[in-house]
Amino acid sequence: MSDDAEKQLEGIEAELASKVDEAADADALYALQVEFLGKKGKLTRTRALMGKLDVEGKKAFGKAFNAKKSAMEQRLAARKEAIEAAAREAELSRVEDLTALPQRGHVGSMHIITRTRRALEHVFRGLGFDVLDGPHVESEKYNFDDLNIPADHPARDMQDTFFVRKAQGPAADGLVLRTHTSPVQVRAMLTREPPIRIIAPGTVFRRDDDATHSPMFHQIEGLCIDEGVSMADLKATMERFVRAFFGQDLSVRLRPSYFPFVEPGAEFDIVCPFCERTPEGEVCSVCKDSGWIELGGSGMVHPEVLRAGGIDPERYTGWAFGFGIDRMAMLLHAVPHLRLMFEGDVRFLEQFPC
Repeated sequence: MSDDAEKQLEGIEAELASKVDEAADADALYALQVEFLGKKGKLTRTRALMGKLDVEGKKAFGKAFNAKKSAMEQRLAARKEAIEAAAREAELSRVEDLTALPQRGHVGSMHIITRTRRALEHVFRGLGFDVLDGPHVESEKYNFDDLNIPADHPARDMQDTFFVRKAQGPAADGLVLRTHTSPVQVRAMLTREPPIRIIAPGTVFRRDDDATHSPMFHQIEGLCIDEGVSMADLKATMERFVRAFFGQDLSVRLRPSYFPFVEPGAEFDIVCPFCERTPEGEVCSVCKDSGWIELGGSGMVHPEVLRAGGIDPERYTGWAFGFGIDRMAMLLHAVPHLRLMFEGDVRFLEQFPC
């Protein structure tokens, strides 16, 4: 083998030795392997020198070539092991700070009406009432007829009620969007034996749309049927409810009023709990300085309603009440406009976090 060929092999080995320790990762090490030992690598190209050598020279060159290649491969393998060992050591020595609090995403809030409804349900459950629900699309029989509301009553006029129509043709026979949750009371009387104590919260629909009314709103109604119940029981229950819900010992009064499904009927009011929060010399924005807030209607269940529910009015009496959940939410949180509750404005909803 010529001196020139031997010098080239030694030079290539020395060049690899000078670069291999600088390889910081597996990718850099692979690049060196391709550069020196690949099909077109520096060491591989030296095989072309064999064509200029005699037989003895070729033997000597081949022996030296294989020795250099083996040495270079071992050097690359040793560096690879060193890089992998360093990576393992770094992983094992890595420290995680488990005391750091995670960054939590934004948590939504419960809608003000849902919160108010659940608060009402909680109070009445504590008073021994069951919570019932019913369909939104209701028959006129349960929505009107069985509640002693005759066919010529104004509540059955198109201005107040949404009638359900077929896809083609006239209105479906006797179907409406319920105008109150009173049909749940009828269904309870038909399926339960007295004593009956239920409340019926839910969505109702009427053709109203202004600052204090919406075509869709929420109502809660209560019903109590047993032997010997009276208006005194109704007022006592309302006082217990008001005390628990508002957290204050507020007086309740009943004012005579007419409702077709009760006899006698009464509006029930509470002493305004917001007057004491109003600065001296200013008019209370809630009750307008009247000192009372109207909550809803109530009364003794009409005998005809009891009969429609399959209950003997000669043996049992009952009372019922109803008021708006939306109005209760507005009173509690001084919401100026009913539509704010249905517009989905995040700036409004975020004021009532969970």
